[in-house]
Amino acid sequence: AGLRAAMDDTVTGAGRIVMLAGKPGIRKTRMAEELASYSESIELKVVEVVYEQQGAPPYCLWVQPIRSNILRTEPGPLSAQMGPGAADISAIIPEVLDKLPYLEPSSPLEPEQARFRLFDSISQFLKNVAQSQPMMLVLDDLQWADQPCLLLLGFLASLLSDSKIMLLGTYRD
Repeated sequence: AGLRAAMDDTVTGAGRIVMLAGKPGIRKTRMAEELASYSESIELKVVEVVYEQQGAPPYCLWVQPIRSNILRTEPGPLSAQMGPGAADISAIIPEVLDKLPYLEPSSPLEPEQARFRLFDSISQFLKNVAQSQPMMLVLDDLQWADQPCLLLLGFLASLLSDSKIMLLGTYRD
C-alpha cells in the first residue's frame, strides 16, 4: 500500500525514490515487476527495467533507458526535452547526434564541473520527459552499479520531489 501511495504521489508531481533491499532470492525483482504493472494501470510510463551487470561500462545503468527514449522520439520533441544539455548527453549516448546532428560539442570543463553538467543535463531531460507522462524507472541489481552511476542516482534523487518520476531501485544488502 505504501508503494502504491508513492506511485500515486508521483502522478501528482511529488516524485519519489524507493529502494527494495534484501538477500538474494527474496523476490525483490518480482515486487518491482508487480509495481511496474500497477504503474501502467495508473498511466505511469515504465521507462525500462534495467538490470545492472557487474563490470558494465560507466553509466551503463542510465544509458539504456535514455537511449530507449531517444530512439523512440522525433528530433523536434527530443530537442525540446533535452534542451541545452543535449550535447552533454551525447558524450555518453552517441545516438543523440544521429537525431540532432547539428549539435555543437560542449565546451571543455574540469572533470568535476563536466560531471555536474552531465548529471544536471540528464536530470533535466528525465524531468522534461516526465512532464508529458509521469514515469517509473526501475533500476535492478544496484549492488553491481559503478561509482559514477551511484553518484548520478544520488544527484537525481535530490531533484525528484517536484517531478513526476518514481525511481525504484533494488539491491542486495
